Amino acid sequence: MLINYSWIIRRRRILFSAFVDFFLIICFYNIFHLDNFQSYPNKFVTFCIAAFWIIISYIIGRYMQIKNINSNGLIKNLIKIVFLFLLCNFVYLIINYGLIIVFDIFLVKVPYQNFDRLLFYSFFESLISISLVSYFFQYILSVITHKLYKYDKKWIYIGSVLNYKRILEESSSRKSNVKLILKKEDEDLNEIKSTSIEGIVINSFANISEANLEVFRKLKLRGIKVITSLTWFEKELNRIPTNLIYDRYQLIEKIKSSEYNYQLRIKRIGDIVVSLLLLFFLSPIFLTISILIFLEDRNSIFYTQRRTGLNGKKLKIIKFRSMKINAEKDGIQWSSKNDNRITKVGKLIRATRLDELPQLFCVIKGDMSLIGPRPERPEIEEEFLKDIPYYDYRNVIKPGLSGWAQVNYPYGASVFDSKKKLSYDIYYIINFSFFLDLLILFQTIKIIFNLKGYKPD
Repeated sequence: MLINYSWIIRRRRILFSAFVDFFLIICFYNIFHLDNFQSYPNKFVTFCIAAFWIIISYIIGRYMQIKNINSNGLIKNLIKIVFLFLLCNFVYLIINYGLIIVFDIFLVKVPYQNFDRLLFYSFFESLISISLVSYFFQYILSVITHKLYKYDKKWIYIGSVLNYKRILEESSSRKSNVKLILKKEDEDLNEIKSTSIEGIVINSFANISEANLEVFRKLKLRGIKVITSLTWFEKELNRIPTNLIYDRYQLIEKIKSSEYNYQLRIKRIGDIVVSLLLLFFLSPIFLTISILIFLEDRNSIFYTQRRTGLNGKKLKIIKFRSMKINAEKDGIQWSSKNDNRITKVGKLIRATRLDELPQLFCVIKGDMSLIGPRPERPEIEEEFLKDIPYYDYRNVIKPGLSGWAQVNYPYGASVFDSKKKLSYDIYYIINFSFFLDLLILFQTIKIIFNLKGYKPD
């Protein structure tokens, strides 16, 4: 599955907002450039700036839902748009002016003596217009769409009270406007109105009467979804809780077969290319972190650790050292909220996830991927295999630097957290694709910028 259409539908406001921003960038920049120079700008530069604007807008939260119009919200969004405006001008300056000086390459077809005029009249003026229009449009759009979509998505659950409580317990762990209404399997379901519900969730079709099966058929013809509880979690909440899986066949059936190997090959090529680019561009940060770690306590910069990888094979990962030497002299411990084993530099690089950067070498080597379930320590995994059903299914794909669980669930420091994260990992294993990897990559960048989810609550 290359595209998850349910994911697209749930994020239609964000996608629409990004499309409008892209359209505004293209139109305004072309209009101002044509007015100043009687020619259209370089398409590559225009596309790069538009893409950059959208990516940074997403990272800094410009497309987040805003509930009400208020002064604080207006000021926050104004700060974001000013930051974006300055950043885009800086990037534009580097792309054009830097390349002209270093490589003597003209990415825009104007004489050198007109460069200042191009920068401060064409792009600067167009970006001011884009910023102002986008600022008000995105803010108002967010408020309006919040009012339009502010409703509970009602689903009817058909099953036992016990299973209903299990479903509620699982779905309540994630903030959602989904509402489940219980109806027993032997009830008369003819009274269900198709205009008031999103769909029907069925625990098992085995105990459904013929009369109610006919009701489901009629409702489905009217556009009402009729799905199992496991599929409901997968489609609506983007996770698959293991305590709702009755046998391994349910997972075996969903895992992609060898016909999808081309996606794995694309994934591998992307891992190598992106890792090499990151190592090149982040090399100054590598050097800075190394110096800071060494200066703090004059000890080793890196540390290695055994983890479990693809098909249970043991691998060795490398990270920047963020804890004191001999931090685990008393044995393996979960990290706590105010862990005194973490160094001063360690707090910084953990908050920004920079301690994970050396694992790019593991990605290039082929032991890991950029995106995938996080590899676990064998000693901890042994306990999880006893306590958490289907935990071994995490190892059917290469582990990653970041994953679907990491961008959807906070830092885990317990068996309970690991169970919740496994539900996201299994969802990723079943649904992985280029588009999902790209989404996780952007969400990871967003989390890093916001300094969220790096320590236990």
